[in-house]
Amino acid sequence: MFALLFLAKTDATLHNMILGIDDIAGGREIVVFFVWLGLTFLFYFVGYVAALNVIDDLTKDRWFKIPVMWGLAFITSGLMSILNYNPLILFFVILVANYFRLKKLTLPNNEKYENNAPSKAIFYIASYGYILLVLGITHYIDFRNSL
Repeated sequence: MFALLFLAKTDATLHNMILGIDDIAGGREIVVFFVWLGLTFLFYFVGYVAALNVIDDLTKDRWFKIPVMWGLAFITSGLMSILNYNPLILFFVILVANYFRLKKLTLPNNEKYENNAPSKAIFYIASYGYILLVLGITHYIDFRNSL
């Protein structure tokens, strides 16, 4: 009986001594920031780098690229809304990265398109349309959910 009383008292003492996330100054905000940072990297690499490069490889230099990329924007926006992610900062990062990606892709001596220079109009309309649609649809869904 003495042993049970001792264990119960020790357990209560240890329970009060363990720091939780609420005990650390700014603990919840730090966790929220790291979750946001993780989602930013996830959507940058999956929703931008991987998705746009895969679609570029599959559709090559055809006009079919535009509806495919714009259709993918609905899927990416839906995922962002499900995960409650606000893409405003990521939007500006992607705009800058896309400028340099397209500059490199549309060069006449690009290794991917050996026989001729790709059409700048197709690449610019498809990729910037995708980026603007992702931002617009995500904000529209978030606005509708907040009403």
